[in-house]
Amino acid sequence: MTAEVAALPEGAILLHIGPYKTGSTAIQQALYDRRDVLAEHGVHYPGQWRRLFREGHALMQWSPRGRPVPPVSVWDDFAADIRSRDDVRVCLSTEDFGRIREAGKAHKVVEDLGAERLHIIAVARAYHRLMPSHWQERVKSHERRSYDEWLHELLEGDDSNEVHRSFWTSHDVEYMASRWLDVLPAEHFTFVVTDDADRELLPRTFERLLDLPEGLLTPEQTTNASLSMNAVELLRRVNSEFAERGWSDRDYVRLVQSGVVPELQAAGRSTGDVPVPALPGWARPFVAERSERRVAVIERLGVRVVGDPACLLLPELPDTVQADLLPDRISVDAAWRAVAGVVAASLRPAERPPGGRHGPRQAAPAPVGAEPISSASGGELVRELARRVRRRLLRRRRPSA
Repeated sequence: MTAEVAALPEGAILLHIGPYKTGSTAIQQALYDRRDVLAEHGVHYPGQWRRLFREGHALMQWSPRGRPVPPVSVWDDFAADIRSRDDVRVCLSTEDFGRIREAGKAHKVVEDLGAERLHIIAVARAYHRLMPSHWQERVKSHERRSYDEWLHELLEGDDSNEVHRSFWTSHDVEYMASRWLDVLPAEHFTFVVTDDADRELLPRTFERLLDLPEGLLTPEQTTNASLSMNAVELLRRVNSEFAERGWSDRDYVRLVQSGVVPELQAAGRSTGDVPVPALPGWARPFVAERSERRVAVIERLGVRVVGDPACLLLPELPDTVQADLLPDRISVDAAWRAVAGVVAASLRPAERPPGGRHGPRQAAPAPVGAEPISSASGGELVRELARRVRRRLLRRRRPSA
């Protein structure tokens, strides 16, 4: 079931609400990198970063651990500016709006941007691909539960459980869509059903809605690369150390999210690494039933559907070996990159918390002129770290003016 995708009217506002782990990073990066070209085609993609970090957090009055919550005025000022741009199509993106729970917040977005101009685009991805990816993302942000423990809480818990509530708020399509369909007509809502085998579907849909040349939004490279189960297990144990030793959330953002995680992503896969498994056997009946229910909901919502909902159904999966759920080895290459990431992050000048400048899971920039650690060989790494330590020591020895 693939609906025809026609260009939105001139002056329309296309709001992409994710949710998380459905290809959002790639499309956001493509939109951000091509802002000048978009402008030439009458499309405005605003913001200092690839997604509306501060604006979304301001409206939600929420931010990730270790990051300040911006005042609501940040959203109000932003929305006023968007309302004034009625001569161009506008594209906005933040997965935070895919997890709105209070109907009043969706009402505010619609009221502030204008119901006649606003169109929503959301994405659905198969649960057996989404769940391991979502757990991995949680581990990049303090999660200490194993994949199996996390799945039990997700599938057997209820709305009083934080794991259950966090995931299903975004990925229960009926719940998520209802927040918007209460205040917008169904023809203003588009669901894209992604198939991991067809990574062109999402960028092509954006191009058609925004009346852009085909191919303009094709991502140039993989963004937000997934980690091996070995690397995720390393991070999970680091998370436990942070909790047990009482280390601060601010240091976690700086050293782990901006230091360790980017380097583990750059390291890629090594011999002996295993992927995060799709689903253990006990979880499959739960996921199969929820997948069938989701397909039925999408087909009766009455919104535009792009893609085939049948690809959301649970296929036959290989048996998961229990040992794969808790690997106890990691490659030397990944280990030294992780250590290098911590050292490099600790030597960087202090940055304002990401709620002010840097968004979640987006590494702080290296010093100007410095080569990325991830591109260095072992010898180059040692020499670069030595240079940075010497620079730091020299700065500390200089007498104050």
